[in-house]
Amino acid sequence: MKTKRAPSPHLRQLFLEWYHATTLGQILQTIEASYLQACINPTFNQRILQVGRLGCENLYIDETNIHNFVLVNTEPRGEPYAKHVITASPDALPVATASIDILLLPHVIDFEANRHQVLHEVERVLKPNGRLFILGLNPWSVRGILQYLSRRSPFWRLNFISSYRLLDWLSLLKFDAEYSAAFNLASSKVIRNPNSFFSKSRAYLSFAFGIKAIKRTYTLIPIEPKWIGTPDLVPGHMFETLKQETQ
Repeated sequence: MKTKRAPSPHLRQLFLEWYHATTLGQILQTIEASYLQACINPTFNQRILQVGRLGCENLYIDETNIHNFVLVNTEPRGEPYAKHVITASPDALPVATASIDILLLPHVIDFEANRHQVLHEVERVLKPNGRLFILGLNPWSVRGILQYLSRRSPFWRLNFISSYRLLDWLSLLKFDAEYSAAFNLASSKVIRNPNSFFSKSRAYLSFAFGIKAIKRTYTLIPIEPKWIGTPDLVPGHMFETLKQETQ
């Protein structure tokens, strides 16, 4: 019996080569960057962490925020745009707990074997109400399935995580998450907040998707029992009633 091969960082490198070298990859790169640029909008001095290099960070990280931008990558390599680069695995981030305001996870879940641990690390390092943006490849994309069957794209795998499953995982981690955008290569457009039947249908078949989430913290407020005095619990006349009944 054949077992599915787990995703690997090496496949992500193949994806990045396609992302930068092909026409379709560059279309996806452009529309994803426009989506991130419109969504991030950091306030003054907010810390931005990106897990996984894309190579087009200059398209969505403004120069005014570059000093608060940290890139975590699995391989040590020169990054001309990012000033702060950390070499680490996505499932073991050397970042302090609750220290990040905005976290970007671009096409990392697609290629990591230990996906749940990656999300746990994301939840750990984000501050309460911190924002998370995930880019993922749609396993049900018509073009993606055709590419998989024809084996023209070696990075494509049918065990990519669907947006619906990813939303479930984020919900279990107490994130408020939503399907924020779909990236349609045929039209070179971003389908934002697909709510209508038509837009949902187009989003379902799009090549990639974007998810936006907010880390929520729920503090349990203990309710202390208010003990009532014995006389109020057992009035004196009750004893008299019981005494009469036993006579």
